[in-house]
Amino acid sequence: MVTFEPIGNFVIVKMVEEDQEVSGFIIAHDDQQQHVRAEVVAVGPGKLVDGHPGTRHPMQVKIGDIVLVNSLRCAPEMLPLEIEGKFMLIPETDIAAIIKE
Repeated sequence: MVTFEPIGNFVIVKMVEEDQEVSGFIIAHDDQQQHVRAEVVAVGPGKLVDGHPGTRHPMQVKIGDIVLVNSLRCAPEMLPLEIEGKFMLIPETDIAAIIKE
């Protein structure tokens, strides 16, 4: 069995393709839109701080968070995980927002 564990400030997200309204904002599934909705499925330990060995920047997202990903900066990849769906391996900086309901 192959597993993926992100390193540094990388995150694996699973695309969520249905339209949804969140706090008055409609997040539509459209291949031309700038941001897409995704669920965080794995999180790296954080980027190392320059000049401070062993110290890492804390990650702002956690497993289970629903986020908006900047789809213009990253392309979906089919990672060979056992779960069906489209996954992306992205740096945390490509996440525009965490959706909290």
